Amino acid sequence: MIPENDFVLRPFDEKDYEGFVSLKNLLYPDHPGSVANLRHNDKTREKKIRHRNWVWEMDGKILTSAIHTQFAESFHPQRFVIEIYVHPEFQGKGYGAACYDHLLQKLEKFDPIKITCIVHEPHKRGIRFFQDRGFVQTMKEKESSLDLTGYDPEQYQDEVDRVLMQNLRIMTLAEFRQEDADADHKVWELERDVSPDMPWTDPISIPEFNVYKQHVLAHPKFNPDSWFLVLDGNHIVGLNNLWKSEIERGINTGLTGVRREYRRKGVATALKHTCITWAMNQGYEWIRTDNVATNTGMLSINIRVGFKFMPAWLVYEKIIREEE
Repeated sequence: MIPENDFVLRPFDEKDYEGFVSLKNLLYPDHPGSVANLRHNDKTREKKIRHRNWVWEMDGKILTSAIHTQFAESFHPQRFVIEIYVHPEFQGKGYGAACYDHLLQKLEKFDPIKITCIVHEPHKRGIRFFQDRGFVQTMKEKESSLDLTGYDPEQYQDEVDRVLMQNLRIMTLAEFRQEDADADHKVWELERDVSPDMPWTDPISIPEFNVYKQHVLAHPKFNPDSWFLVLDGNHIVGLNNLWKSEIERGINTGLTGVRREYRRKGVATALKHTCITWAMNQGYEWIRTDNVATNTGMLSINIRVGFKFMPAWLVYEKIIREEE
């Protein structure tokens, strides 16, 4: 039970960014965030997304946070995502339960049909917390990392040449922007085209271009030199992008996507090795990626290269009622 110490959740405000990021980074030291990224996400979030954050602080330090939000890429007005963060010294004392009850109360007016949460595999207490409240694991995102200090690009050059021999080109988004004024729009079209095949618990749909341009292409971690494209003429047929990490000497993989008619031609493999080689030449020491456990194609590519599995991210869901 919560001790009697004036536990009151209040709305997140401008002065809370530093404290909130500090709490999250304490809980996820291997996946640190930044105030710049958080501000950007808040600034570019679509107005239709019902996102609210409440925090509790003591002695000027944020100790808990309760968030409800919605996935922009699989938006449904009655499907919600919740996030609960509790300082380690206050876990197991009822604060998480109080945050959960608070969120359910706030969500009631929206008549939710499903609530989703994502839990890091090592957080056993968090897993039990949601299981005890009727949540069921519906998906597993496997995270893996590659040590770039042992990567030999020449070993995989044939994989890249296989694509080039099909009269396809490989270039960065920065380079493509120099020759095509519609480069950004074409990247968005590629993501829209491949999104229905992205494995997730609900259908994926990329937001409209004006939203994508602000949220993705203007993101603090975006770097057009680390977005690699395979082109058939001026038609983008495949994409693999890398995103800056808050951890020094590391970089993260984002989307790997190939249009259906160009699959099984080695495009994804060539993109993967091109990105890895670029990262190594930039002085990065490791590269990470996430893949849904059912995405055997990408998992097999990564395993062949030498990626090693890390703790996974588990998707838990609770059906409130069936969709009408």
